[in-house]
Amino acid sequence: MSTNNLNEDPEGTIPVNDAVQLTANWRTYLATSGQAFVTQSFLIPIIDFKNILEHNANAQSVRAYIGLSDPTDPLSAQLLLVPVSEGQDVVYLPKGHGDSESATLKSNVYDLTTACPPICPMLGSPLSE
Repeated sequence: MSTNNLNEDPEGTIPVNDAVQLTANWRTYLATSGQAFVTQSFLIPIIDFKNILEHNANAQSVRAYIGLSDPTDPLSAQLLLVPVSEGQDVVYLPKGHGDSESATLKSNVYDLTTACPPICPMLGSPLSE
């Protein structure tokens, strides 16, 4: 996706319904697996941060949620980033991003993250040793 076309969701976003399912999968996994969470870190592309700042001038913070693509596989972990304004998650872009009154709401939930494992940092980071 491109951030140049105002009719498209910002690059790095995922549909809100997908985000809801991913986080539900994570809660189900925690409640039923009996396994320890194995993800050590997340690699987050800079475009997520750039678009959060560009599209959310009034946000005071960002909330991170953990989700699973597969509700039974902890290696499918994803980190979902959501701007927060006045204590509330802003899961859809604010009005005025090239949309009309009848336009579909655009997602404001970002996820292009990669979990470790399976994709881990190269040797040399004191945080991963």
